Amino acid sequence: MGALIPLAISLAPELARWLFGPRAEATTQAVAQAVQAVTGTPDEQAAQQVLARDPQVATQLRLQLAQIAASAEQAARQAELDGLAAQLKDVADARAQTVGLAQARSPVQWAAPVVSVVVLATFGAVMWAALTRALPPGSETILNMLLGTLAAMATSVVAYWVGSSAGSATKTDMLFRSSPAGPGVAAGATPAP
Repeated sequence: MGALIPLAISLAPELARWLFGPRAEATTQAVAQAVQAVTGTPDEQAAQQVLARDPQVATQLRLQLAQIAASAEQAARQAELDGLAAQLKDVADARAQTVGLAQARSPVQWAAPVVSVVVLATFGAVMWAALTRALPPGSETILNMLLGTLAAMATSVVAYWVGSSAGSATKTDMLFRSSPAGPGVAAGATPAP
């Protein structure tokens, strides 16, 4: 079956990007089955001869290969949207939990603020020390690793409390545009009042 893949890519180059990665096996199998079904042979040379003899068969195969590529694209976009939705839900759940703890007057409500203060204070202290103190010889690598880790943690703290900037707006807009529209409303369009 794998021998038919180069033939398929020559007819539909857009397939190449879907023949690697997590969906590669399913895409490869679908492509090989399409080539074999349309040409009537599992042999690459015989399939090429069939396509060279009959332009209609070649056109039919191109159409099926384009449909496979479109299906792979749609599956990849859906997986991306599902991931974004899960990420946004996770952030919303974390914030709702914090609000719930605050409303219940639970001492656990202070966990996130305390961790945030500790992370930001530690990041500030290490930055101050790195900029104002002489470093012991050979400690530059460790300090760089520590600063990188603390910078990532500080970024997460700020993103938790403030929210991410343009990335969040882009994700929200992408999710809005991808959601199913009601009857008579185009996706992403605002319904008339």
